[in-house]
Amino acid sequence: MNISIIAEANSYAPTLGQRIIPFLVAVVIAVTTVELIRRRKLREEHAMLWLFASSVLVLFAIFPKLLILISGWLGVNYLTTLFLATFSFLMLIALGQAMVISRLTEDLRQIAQRTALLEQKANEAKEPSDQPLWPGIPDGREDSSD
Repeated sequence: MNISIIAEANSYAPTLGQRIIPFLVAVVIAVTTVELIRRRKLREEHAMLWLFASSVLVLFAIFPKLLILISGWLGVNYLTTLFLATFSFLMLIALGQAMVISRLTEDLRQIAQRTALLEQKANEAKEPSDQPLWPGIPDGREDSSD
């Protein structure tokens, strides 16, 4: 590990506001996510990513020098690391939503096919048949061939 990275991280002294704001944002995200789950507006499988994001924010709020160390390891600026983390998070959300849309599209196709088959069977049941219901037993319909 590069000594200058450690020296830079050790020299970084965030203000109280720089530590509290990410922590409060993380708490708001977590509380909002849990409340949406409780009200059944958000399913648990979709909430995991939001809870993970709030956990990462809490981690960076408690240990702000960790982000400086990661930036040093990656060899990029602090803001570039924040941008990459935010972009990655948004891409994960987009990927998750694309998976949900794909699954729902397939479910909708199957439902449409089943509905069409049921409608066809219902239409066939409504149409009177030329065959008697019971062979050899008159069904009460008049014979129109006379």
